[in-house]
Amino acid sequence: MNFKDLEYFQRLVREKNFTKVAKAFQVSQPTITYAVKRLEDELGTELVYRDQSHKQLMITQSGLVLSRHISNILKELTIAVTEIDRLKEETLDFGLPPIIGNFYFPKLSSYLFKNNLMSHIHLVDGGSRDLYDLLRRGKIDLALLGTTQPIRDGELTSELLVEKKFMIVVSPQHPLATRKEISFAELKDEPFVLLNEHYVHPTAFKKMAQQAHFEPQIIYQNSNLNILKGMIREQIGIGFLAELAVSPEDKLVTIPITDSPQPTFMISLVQREQILDSTIRAQLIELIREFSTNDINKKNEEIH
Repeated sequence: MNFKDLEYFQRLVREKNFTKVAKAFQVSQPTITYAVKRLEDELGTELVYRDQSHKQLMITQSGLVLSRHISNILKELTIAVTEIDRLKEETLDFGLPPIIGNFYFPKLSSYLFKNNLMSHIHLVDGGSRDLYDLLRRGKIDLALLGTTQPIRDGELTSELLVEKKFMIVVSPQHPLATRKEISFAELKDEPFVLLNEHYVHPTAFKKMAQQAHFEPQIIYQNSNLNILKGMIREQIGIGFLAELAVSPEDKLVTIPITDSPQPTFMISLVQREQILDSTIRAQLIELIREFSTNDINKKNEEIH
């Protein structure tokens, strides 16, 4: 079965016009006609029906069934070509959201340089939701993702590395800055500046608000973490961020939330289920696990 024939037929299902399909692929109309005829002969069934009275092209039930499977075939073929190209180039596309990247990468990069891996890794920036979609479509090899629930996906394997808390973040000059902890219900009159839907923070924030039984004042949302931190410093609003999103250099105050239960910021190492084995990938995964273990041990030592 010719993959090009499948591409032609898939476009025909959408356009329902041989001329438009031929023009889209810059081939002659008979090329499309013969492609469909070959598929019909191979499958032993009619895929399209030409209604001469209404001058319409209709896709048969068999054609619709084939079209559904072609979508998966072409998707997997594209992923296979991408993975093979990466193997040839010895590169790995690694998804890293800004918050997790700011926490992990400065320390992780020293390991990567030490093990001669840095030149083989292409970092892909984006929110966890966006990177999750890129993983499913085979556009990246693996990623560190932030979620509020364990990742369960038949096409992906996920390994929970560490859980972090969400915090209320305020300016040092804010009246709440002296608080050692706070309940979410106490914030019903406060204006919030938040990360947008590209991140998992809005999901956690919504859960907290529902538990506290009030509708928060969200005055601004953005995907740029630095902009939000600047607005918090200027007391335009208060923030709701994972604890690892704020460092001492930010000159901001983080306040633990007392509500129970409350969502946590789960950091997971996620990759495609059927990804090809790669020495570079295996080394990177081992380094990430080692870094996460060291971070957990350090936290435990601080507690004790």
